[in-house]
Amino acid sequence: MCVSSVIMDDFNRRWATPNQPNIIPQYQWAVNMPTRAEFEQLKKEVSELRDLLKAAKKFDDATGQPDCESADKLALIKKLAELVGVDLGDVIP
Repeated sequence: MCVSSVIMDDFNRRWATPNQPNIIPQYQWAVNMPTRAEFEQLKKEVSELRDLLKAAKKFDDATGQPDCESADKLALIKKLAELVGVDLGDVIP
């Protein structure tokens, strides 16, 4: 399995809730509104994820591992990044 996919699996697992697996979610915000601190923490984690994915892509390329991320993983991470204003264009086309 490619390293990029493993990183996405871990990120999704950390943010899943028992009732809604693989949906952004550690934050079950009251009235669907996060506090500024919650929002900034999520944005920071998505930015760190971007950096991890860049490094993983380099490793995958260097070791000849094909892209193996599922469409579902990519869609979730893209949507989350869009919600918090993190550009993943240089990582996920």
